[in-house]
Amino acid sequence: MEDYSSPVLLSFSGNWNVVTWYNLNLNVAKNFRYPSFNDLYWQPGGNINLKPETAYQFDLKNQFKIAGVKLTLTPYYIRITDMITWLPGNMGYYSPVNTYKVQSYGLDSQIEYEKKFGKHILKTNLGYSYTKSTNLETEKQLMYVPLHKFFGNIDYRYSFMKIYVQGMYNGLTYADTEEKRSSALEPYFVMNAGVSGTFLKNYTVGGKVNNIFNEIYQTTAFYPLPKRNYSIYLNINF
Repeated sequence: MEDYSSPVLLSFSGNWNVVTWYNLNLNVAKNFRYPSFNDLYWQPGGNINLKPETAYQFDLKNQFKIAGVKLTLTPYYIRITDMITWLPGNMGYYSPVNTYKVQSYGLDSQIEYEKKFGKHILKTNLGYSYTKSTNLETEKQLMYVPLHKFFGNIDYRYSFMKIYVQGMYNGLTYADTEEKRSSALEPYFVMNAGVSGTFLKNYTVGGKVNNIFNEIYQTTAFYPLPKRNYSIYLNINF
């Protein structure tokens, strides 16, 4: 790492309570990342000729709070030079390379609601993210970056008991650098549900059903994840 010199890094953050129900937060920064030890020396695949990443980032968080409902909308923009990405090579294994200039922009959004009545607490949230992340040299979407993603959960608590349901939809995801539809990962929807109880403040026992609808899906090419499965757990806090 002694061959790298860190550039001047800048950051600015501002927060403004426009009115009682609307808050605006601005973040602007210049970031810098050295190649990791694995990026440089992992065998096989490490690349000792990697350059550090440099990035400029901007995001504008808009938060609205009305009658127990909180809505957050965050548009963002990132410009990265010499982004480090692990890609498959001709030798049959992945290796990190600098993908020149990358532009990423999109929107993160989330709506939350919480209601308390006596010992009952109900929490819900629903989120959506849009991510357009492209290599400016090829004008292709980056690998494993879906354009669309939805998620949500419902959490109900009564006294020491908790019941929850979680769901996530992941849109079409390219698994190569050429946006080949034939090798892309198909969209999928996965839902989980569980129940737990906390006793004597320090003991929590629970059970969970993962992938309720027995979805066949992958987050990495050629590595399918488990179908419906079950788990139980006991947590003890000292």
